[in-house]
Amino acid sequence: MVSVGLETGLTLAQRPSSTPPLLDARLITPAVAAWGGAALAVGTTLPDAVLLAAAAVVLTVPLALAARRRRCRRRRSPVRLAAGPALAAVAVSFLAAGLLAGGLATRPGDRGPLADLVDRQATVTARVVVTDDPRRLAAATGGPGDRGGPSFTVPARLERVDAGLVHLRGQARVVLLVRGAHWGDLLPSQHLDVRGRLSPPRRDPTVAAAMLVRDASPRPRGEPSWPQRTAGRLRSGLRAAASGLPQPRRGLLPALVDGDVSALDEGLRDDFRAAGLTHLTAVSGGNVAVVTAAALLVAGRAGRGARGRAVLAAGALLAFVVLARPSPSVLRAGVMGLIGLAAFAGGRPRSALAALAASVTVLVLVWPMLAVSVGFALSVQATAGMIILAPGWHAGLARRLHPRLAEPLAVAAAAQIACTPVIAWIGGGISLIAIPANLVAAPAVPAATVLGVLTLLVAAVAPAPARLLAHAADLPCWWLVTVARTAARLPAATVRWPEGLLGAGLALVVAVAALALLRRRAARRIVAAALAGLLAARCTVIERVAAWPPPDWQVVACEVGQGDALVLRTGPGQAVLVDAGPDPARLTRCLDDLGVRELPAIILSHLHADHVNGLPGVLGRRRVGEVLVGALREPAGQWRLVRRWADQAAVPVRTITADSQGHVGALRWTVLAPRTLLHGTDSDANNDSLVILALVHGVRVLLTGDVEAVGQQAALGAPGAATALRADVLKVAHHGSADQDPDFLRAVRARYALISVGVGNDYGHPAAATLRALRAAGAAVGRTDRDGALAVTAPAGSDGGPSVAASVVRRGPRDGP
Repeated sequence: MVSVGLETGLTLAQRPSSTPPLLDARLITPAVAAWGGAALAVGTTLPDAVLLAAAAVVLTVPLALAARRRRCRRRRSPVRLAAGPALAAVAVSFLAAGLLAGGLATRPGDRGPLADLVDRQATVTARVVVTDDPRRLAAATGGPGDRGGPSFTVPARLERVDAGLVHLRGQARVVLLVRGAHWGDLLPSQHLDVRGRLSPPRRDPTVAAAMLVRDASPRPRGEPSWPQRTAGRLRSGLRAAASGLPQPRRGLLPALVDGDVSALDEGLRDDFRAAGLTHLTAVSGGNVAVVTAAALLVAGRAGRGARGRAVLAAGALLAFVVLARPSPSVLRAGVMGLIGLAAFAGGRPRSALAALAASVTVLVLVWPMLAVSVGFALSVQATAGMIILAPGWHAGLARRLHPRLAEPLAVAAAAQIACTPVIAWIGGGISLIAIPANLVAAPAVPAATVLGVLTLLVAAVAPAPARLLAHAADLPCWWLVTVARTAARLPAATVRWPEGLLGAGLALVVAVAALALLRRRAARRIVAAALAGLLAARCTVIERVAAWPPPDWQVVACEVGQGDALVLRTGPGQAVLVDAGPDPARLTRCLDDLGVRELPAIILSHLHADHVNGLPGVLGRRRVGEVLVGALREPAGQWRLVRRWADQAAVPVRTITADSQGHVGALRWTVLAPRTLLHGTDSDANNDSLVILALVHGVRVLLTGDVEAVGQQAALGAPGAATALRADVLKVAHHGSADQDPDFLRAVRARYALISVGVGNDYGHPAAATLRALRAAGAAVGRTDRDGALAVTAPAGSDGGPSVAASVVRRGPRDGP
């Protein structure tokens, strides 16, 4: 039971508790009710939340009267009382409290002067206070006129707004969208003066506005508070001590110790996610347990009593929360630890389940947004699983396995089973490797954490010894990296699963059924044999039959119907999207199939609907750094749509022109045309499409949007075009229409030509003449209407320039939209 207590953040070995089951029931019910009420009310207007809360309070009156009558009749049955009207009245009361808290936390809808400024997207001058660390956005950079530098989002609290004759004072949550390296150095509690344009927030209903800040660097007022300055020095000291380690361990050590993921390798992050080890890169109960247990040990050696030890441990815990930043899992572990320490100081019996329920109740009432936080839900579910399921499983496994193996196996299995419905809800699939991966990684976690904490403390006073400690921590970090990479690369490490309510419900049913079956020896053997057979089949037959996407894909032409959507891989789970197609659902499906979760940039070749109307499928649904567009703003209606979608998602829009360049991960791109905008052609929007040369792992890809013969001739006549236009792969312009310049096609010298075109379209695309011209130019043609999505593949290590061998993999057509 010791490890269970540590993981839940109590940092106390669990001893037999005299707490009656009735107390735990009374705590669990309010926690669930308050959580549900807050989740329902977040995002609603305050009047609606008040009405719901009032209705809930009215409902408690008959329940309380019924409970009183029952108490008079059955004084000797307190357990029955708890399960009756009294407990129902308590539940409804806490439900009302959650509803009211959620309504109070939600921004005031469309009412008030600040909401009017947001609706008008007014340019304002404001004073804000930074409330959390800046978060860097991966984004394409470069190009003439670009002031450069990385982009960040900065959570802040708005205190004053000046917009012409309007002067507002108050407090409201905002998110600053900024660009410039100096913005990344800000610390929480820093006061700033900023100027920028307000826009509606992206998702969080408690955020009043997003603000696109025009300043290239922050304008601070005063300094951050001394606790934040101290925490900032400690975090930077750990980063400096770990800087001598090779990547990806250099970024992993700070992530393990204080949740600093600023230097965490994106590929390693994806490997940890696939292996079910993501919790190691987020500070949680284990970290809080190490810090609090160490403080208790030091205070005990100093001869302090229970109260003195508890006070010292509470101080260490609060300091660590400031250091690691109050993320949902840290808040849950911290509040739970404080409750456990209060019980320890008062000599009261300690119950992990009661502490968990009390911490959930307090947190969702004080910070209602936690009620709809996936991180908070996963933290609570994992902790509840370890408290409720792990002890019994440990006892059963200990009769058959060595205790040192039985305990971590029981804890890992309990946490994974408890979290599975939430993971399925958010579309994370079902991991088949998470339990064994956690079991194999478990021995290295305490060593890495303890050595990392020592490195952090020593770095504040002696950087040289801190670097030695960091190198000592490198060994357990190496083991964790090896486990994550090996597990992530196993065939069928994660199986797909329906997402949303259906997926969560199905996962819950399967988990309950599996637990019921595994209670019987014969059923365990049957289930083990069936799982082994299914796993073998998936690893051999199924993986070979349905090998999409190919593991070494670099560029994919999505099957989006009559439109364009090209995905250029930049790293694991990350890509640049060129055009978005006409259908958000099809684009979403393509990106899901490719495992793309982050788009540092979306490049729109031009603004026609078949290239931009799929944007709602990614903006606000995936992390997007910026939207890049050409100089022509036609059609005007489509331009307004693009701006509105980008503003709603708080994604900046930037103009690029000829010679603009970008570099993201393995991708480099350059805009070749148009050098001057063409006017008076049959379609200016088409002929002024951006023509982009992209280099992905040595494969040269020419992306031509819908540029027609006039625009192709203009591009061909530019200085150096004979060399610049050469490519291994050509994305054929305008879906293979007949309006092509044969000289342009010959100049590209492409081996492969990709035509993104819809089945049975009314335009006759692709034209027979274009297909003949492509074949005459020596290009093998792939078409999305007949072949489905098309993937250009090349080995990830290839950097051999235009001569690199590439191939096109055809997925095959799929039914449905």
